[in-house]
Formats: sequence, C-alpha cells, structure tokens
Amino acid sequence: MNVPKTYFSTELHTGRRVLRRRLEDLFAAPRRRGVFPLVCALLLVSMLGSLVACDTPSVPSGTQPEPTVSASAPLPTVSLPALPVTEENRDARTLYAQVLTTLLDENLLPGEINDPGGYIGTVEEREAMAENQFAVCDVDGDGREELVIQYLTANMVAGMRALIYDTDENGDLRLQFSEFPNLTFYDNGAIQAGWSHNQGLAGDFWPYTLYVYNPESDLYRDVGSVDAWSRDFQPQNYPADTDTSNSGFVYYVYRDMGTEYGVIPPVDESEYLQWREEYLAGAAELELPWQSLTAEHIQTLTAAG
Repeated sequence: MNVPKTYFSTELHTGRRVLRRRLEDLFAAPRRRGVFPLVCALLLVSMLGSLVACDTPSVPSGTQPEPTVSASAPLPTVSLPALPVTEENRDARTLYAQVLTTLLDENLLPGEINDPGGYIGTVEEREAMAENQFAVCDVDGDGREELVIQYLTANMVAGMRALIYDTDENGDLRLQFSEFPNLTFYDNGAIQAGWSHNQGLAGDFWPYTLYVYNPESDLYRDVGSVDAWSRDFQPQNYPADTDTSNSGFVYYVYRDMGTEYGVIPPVDESEYLQWREEYLAGAAELELPWQSLTAEHIQTLTAAG
C-alpha cells in the first residue's frame, strides 16, 4: 500500500529568527568531523531555504502562515471585536492580565509549561517578547471571554505554543487548549491546527488537525487529522486510481493518528471534503483582536473605556 514518507523532518516556514535558532541548535553539538561537513550543511540549508522561499507566502513578522487547504472553498471571515471592561468580565480580565504580565516580566507561562531560560526582563528582551501575541475574546462562543496566547519566542520551534485559557466556576485559571501556533478559528467553535511540520508528499497542502468545541466539557475535542499526497509534488507511485476526482491530490484522513498513521489508504478529494464539511459546513473564519505582548497592551484589558 502506498503511504506518505518523510523526506524532510522540518519545513523552514517560521521566519528568519527561527531559522537562525535552528542553525544554532544544529551546530551546538561537539564538532569532531572538521570544517568541511559544516560548510556542506550550510550550503544545503541555504539551498533548502531558497526552495522554501519560492512556495511559502510572505507573512508579517510575528505571525504564522495559515494552513493551506487547497480543495476547500474560501469561507467568510468574521472579526471578533475587542470589548470594553464590564462588571461581568473584570475579574477574568484581571486574572488574564496577571498571566500576561508574568509572561512579559519572567518569560513564564502558567504551570511552568515553558523554559524561561536566562530571561531577566531587560529592555531588549521585553522588546523581543512583543513578537508574542494575545487576544481576549469569546473564541468558543460560550458567552465568556477566553485568553488566547500565541507564544512564538521559544528557544526552539518545538516550544512554540498556542494556548487558550478560561476560568472555572471558582474563577481560577484553566487551560482549555494547547497546540502549535498555526491556527485557524471558526465561529462554530472549531479550530484547525496546522502541524509544525509538513511530512513530505503534501506539496502546497499543509497537514492539520481539526478540533471542535464541546460545550458540556468546555474543552476541545480532536476529531481527526489530514495529510495529503500531491501528484505534482511526487508523481512517482501516485495512486491515480484513488484520485477519481482528478484533483491532483489524495488525502489521508486519520480519525485516530495513534493507530491509523501509515496504515490506512488515501481517499479521493470528495470523501475528504465530505468529512470536513461534517464539522465546518456553514462556519465562518474568525479574525481575533490580536495585540502584541507589551505592558501598554496588557493595561488595556482592565482600563475603563
């Protein structure tokens, strides 16, 4: 059976700062093989960077590229407004402001889920922290505001996180969602989370996991993940018999990644779209009121309008 294979473990799609950090990590190990392998590695990375630059859209600094879903029709976009402080949201916003202030001052997320490193809050470090973003809004549609954080300044790509915090019945902070910061939000509570890596055969299609909001548990549920095989990107052994729509793509729809990855066969575009529409039919994309992580923006959360 034809299944996707990994040719490169990472696509360099998160900007020059991340590329520089990755190179630092790669060459931090003891060097025992001389200068020639290092020069070869640098040349290889340079060539790969040029190739990626040809097919990766340019995005503003501090943002992540959106996952590409080549077979789906564009959805309408709804902008969530930044609401004023009220008696109902004041306590939650005060708590959210404390979380953000600790992140800015100490580079520490709740529950110590990140490594603050040697961060001491210098002017330069705090300016760099402004690359991180946050939004306070009702992203899941439950009538309460959540705190959404895009933590992008981790030392390694694996440490980057998108986090959604809510408050429980006692008013305490509660982690609701955690994923790699490559998200698309929908107004029915769904979230499309692009993988941190493109596994090799998908071409312009970026693999993702789809989550839906469960109002009973007030949490998000993983309903499946999607990878693809692009005929143009890898024509050799392409399963043309499966591609009955002749779209140039076949899709791997994993309901359970743990047991199905590398095992189940691909499906035609029509079957993939039917699965996707089950969760996103009629949904609109949400544009969150993002702000950079600065003291001034944090203060607006609790300041009277």
